[in-house]
Amino acid sequence: MSDTDRTRWDEKYRLKSELPSPAPSEWLRNVVADLPPGRAWDVACGVGQNAHLLAQLGWTVDAVDISPIGLEIGSRDSENHSENHSGNIHSRNIHWIAADLDTYEPPTDAYDLVIVFRFLDRLRLPQIIQNSLKSGGRIAYETFVAGQMERSDNHLANPDFVLRSGELPILFPELRTLAYAEESLTDRTVARWIGIKPE
Repeated sequence: MSDTDRTRWDEKYRLKSELPSPAPSEWLRNVVADLPPGRAWDVACGVGQNAHLLAQLGWTVDAVDISPIGLEIGSRDSENHSENHSGNIHSRNIHWIAADLDTYEPPTDAYDLVIVFRFLDRLRLPQIIQNSLKSGGRIAYETFVAGQMERSDNHLANPDFVLRSGELPILFPELRTLAYAEESLTDRTVARWIGIKPE
């Protein structure tokens, strides 16, 4: 990403800053329902609705996004937040991290869970996610898949941000698939994948 991307996302979030935050993913709630809370990484978290869900369920979350404005909006919903010298914001159970995923280096073997929603980077992201997961750690990934571009309500302009059918698990060769589905929902067509790093 670039400064242009950061500016674009900041402006998008600034325009929506007075609106209620989007609801967290019910699919994610179901995915983690039987998992013991641990440490999670919310990749490209936006305003952090899913980070909040995980924190409420007892997880400690690193919520990473390129947009400081998105993170600031997300942190407003958190109790007892404070900003440190690097501009990152700490809330109870959520560490809000402003970072460009093109250069961000997450800790290795650190996470019990990584979540990704509506974000796709085929080149760098799969390897850093695989490296960041502990043995036995899981990934819950939902993003746009084939069929999205043909929808009458499609808002995406670039087909590079849409997966081919069956592509998502192939991007993560070190992980084993627990569940995979492609679904046409009321407002989008997505692939949903749960993977696990073998012990």
